[in-house]
Amino acid sequence: MAKLDRVEEALTKARTGDLTKARTLSRDLGKVPPGHPSLMELTVAAHQAGDLVLALKFLDRAAVSGSADALYGRGVILASLGRLDEARTAFAKCLERFPTHEPALTNLGGLEHLAGNLAEAERCYRAVLDFAPRSALALHNLAGLFLAQGRRDEAEAFARRAVEIEPGPDTALRLADILGEAGRHAEAAAMLGPVLDAYPADVRLWRAVGHAAKKQGRTLDAVAAYRTALGLDPEDGESSHMVAALTGTNTERAPADYVRGFFDTYADRFESHLVEEVGYQAPATLRALYERVGGGAMLDSVLDLGCGTGLTAQAFQGIAGRVFGIDLSPRMLQLAGASGLYAGLREADAATALARSTGLAAVLATDLFIYVGDLDEIFAGAASALAPGGWFLFSVESGEGEGYTLRPTGRYAQSPAYIRALIARHGLEEVACEHGRIRGGSDGDIDGDYWAIRKPV
Repeated sequence: MAKLDRVEEALTKARTGDLTKARTLSRDLGKVPPGHPSLMELTVAAHQAGDLVLALKFLDRAAVSGSADALYGRGVILASLGRLDEARTAFAKCLERFPTHEPALTNLGGLEHLAGNLAEAERCYRAVLDFAPRSALALHNLAGLFLAQGRRDEAEAFARRAVEIEPGPDTALRLADILGEAGRHAEAAAMLGPVLDAYPADVRLWRAVGHAAKKQGRTLDAVAAYRTALGLDPEDGESSHMVAALTGTNTERAPADYVRGFFDTYADRFESHLVEEVGYQAPATLRALYERVGGGAMLDSVLDLGCGTGLTAQAFQGIAGRVFGIDLSPRMLQLAGASGLYAGLREADAATALARSTGLAAVLATDLFIYVGDLDEIFAGAASALAPGGWFLFSVESGEGEGYTLRPTGRYAQSPAYIRALIARHGLEEVACEHGRIRGGSDGDIDGDYWAIRKPV
């Protein structure tokens, strides 16, 4: 059968959802003309079927023709496959031939942002605005970039322009986020109102309205908004968690999907917000406590629970040998990896990571337990994972009574009596507990307890 007949046969089959012939054809594309229109249609069919590797093979051949769609499509597929450096190169090649290709420039900016090349990301987005000044997406992305850098005034200005041009959920939510970080929750709520009227089925908008109401002390309105979100999506972790928090319902832990989603979104501005704006000092305070009670002895193998971007590992530099980090957020782990502070990183929850660990000199956890109320499983894991004489060093928000409490803020607090009961239950020893400031913020200064616990020798 002639090569072009095989192309048409593969395409005919692909239109019915059968990619068998397309896969066979993909192994011998050398004689198919790069400009053959069926290559792009086969790409689409493979992509719709979820076979990204097959789609890439057809795009590789089509791109030889210099087609803008093929060159751009290669970048999209490579990014979807997680081959981000190759995707950046593909978008750059597209732009060499088509310098005003708006999607390629926008996507390249996004990949530069992910790679930490913030100046280059800004250059890409601004280049889009040079020839498309009303590009809501470029304005929206610049607002997010500036917010991550703490350039809040610029972030707000660009976000407002994006909302003016395209007043949809994505642009409105970004502006609400910027206003919320500035404590302007009433403005955020007022701005979200018309957008919510236009998109009443968007769960994210109801969550944002609930958050703004909570921050203004309008608890009943907040609960109503979160319950509406749950009505739209009964599996929405953030809304279920906040309804529990605002109605005095104690739960064991925050839903993993809520924690993961929150920190994936928050990761790029995590350090600038915590360190520069709320004066976060838990890692440094915990190290100072260890130096007082442990003499600053070297800790050979350390597990950093909820490692975030690496602030705790940074604080323990010089006394921690090999540090391994775990977190639920892939984006946090990516940023932690770029820090160069970790011998290994893994996406996992604290209990699972501890169950897979042994012989540790220390387990560290700063500000993690505000997302976990019931610490019994974590204490059991720490008792097992630590080597004799190993240290369990952590902070908690200070609670009262005999247990743990989910507060209206959505954070958990553990009482000293509760922690001491866990220490006794799991055969550990209390070395020190010191009360002190953890961070500031819109809720005022947050105090907590810093614990130094040890496994008996």
